[in-house]
Amino acid sequence: MPIDIAGLRRQLREHLGMIGDSQDEIPDQDTNDKTGADTFLNRSFWEICAKFGFREQEVIGSFPTVQGTNFYQIPTLFDAIKNIDIEDLTDFSHKPLDRIDRDVFSQKYENRVDSQSKPELYFRESNGIRVWRTPDNTYTLTIKYRATLADLDNNNTTPPVPHEWHEVIMLGGVWRAQVGVNRDYDGARITRSFQGSLIDGLSTTDVKEQEDSHRAGLEVIGLDGEL
Repeated sequence: MPIDIAGLRRQLREHLGMIGDSQDEIPDQDTNDKTGADTFLNRSFWEICAKFGFREQEVIGSFPTVQGTNFYQIPTLFDAIKNIDIEDLTDFSHKPLDRIDRDVFSQKYENRVDSQSKPELYFRESNGIRVWRTPDNTYTLTIKYRATLADLDNNNTTPPVPHEWHEVIMLGGVWRAQVGVNRDYDGARITRSFQGSLIDGLSTTDVKEQEDSHRAGLEVIGLDGEL
């Protein structure tokens, strides 16, 4: 059974021995409106999402290119590109774009209409991607990426990861609160060690499926679905 944000806050309070203290910054037994615990829980959640791959973070989006335009802004945050495919206009087959850096792009780029063609390469620039070659037509690009999951709060109440990871998130919040609220550094070390032992016994989707992501590792910004 999944644990919602109210349950995570309550368990965090119990570990800190703060039940019934209506003046502390951790939510109390008589109200779930106070959100002081969310800071510690979300820091734990961010760390786990950054270190481990979850199926819930895997998203595919697509968008059309524009003739003569090689930069495409992507408006929503996510962690890493897995791959970018381009669809051929003739046989509709898909071919991956290879990642390059700005130096390679600068060496190849020619600002001429007659140099435009089907894109073959890409690199990240600011809040989007720049492709080479500059498109000479409207192509469909498909991006597979690892999304940034929304923070936990009163509107996003349940961690969108497998249930067995909810306790790991809670314990990560506990040891952070033990440091930040109780100044209990010895207790924090013990809790963190226990959290680590739980993690050692779990496998994520990426580990289970051994997904090929040789084009991954680039931090970009993106959007679920149509871009």
